[in-house]
Amino acid sequence: MVAIPKKKYTFDEYLALERAEGIRYEFWNGDVVAMAGATKRHNVLVQNVTFSLRAFARRSGCQAFSENVRMRLPASEKYVYPDVIYTCEPDDLKDDQGIYITSPCLLIEVLSDSTGADDDHKKQLHYFKIPTLQYYLLVHQDAYKVEVYERAADFWAYRIYEGIDTQISLTNIDVTLSMTAVYEDIDVEG
Repeated sequence: MVAIPKKKYTFDEYLALERAEGIRYEFWNGDVVAMAGATKRHNVLVQNVTFSLRAFARRSGCQAFSENVRMRLPASEKYVYPDVIYTCEPDDLKDDQGIYITSPCLLIEVLSDSTGADDDHKKQLHYFKIPTLQYYLLVHQDAYKVEVYERAADFWAYRIYEGIDTQISLTNIDVTLSMTAVYEDIDVEG
């Protein structure tokens, strides 16, 4: 991510900046940060995960969004662009012209060299404060590996799934992701 010249923006100025420049920015209490471009591998992984979630979304009345839909972090003026957002919240689904999601049950970030630290630490702390969030997944690009954080009673359980034949069971939201589907057309060996 690249910071643009220092100036505090209002939310409306932030939206105008995105429209005028055609660039996605994250908004952190008046500061705007340009989103880094993604590799083809990153894009394929995001598409694979989103496509895998569509069948579950249709069956359960939920929706999966990828990369270009912003999310408002709770109790703040922070807007970010997770790689994949999965929500079943009626308020998130009622207006297809809406500009952000507030109540996801699943967030997924595909880790990359340029954003890995932000996804894994800075954003994670904010994500864990979302009351509706049940799962937070980190998808690795260089190995068949997905890190899963699952909300438990009063803590977050952590599990690593590895191997191309693995199934990732997200029982709280009735979703199972196949590692084969997540990594379709991706060769981490070569």
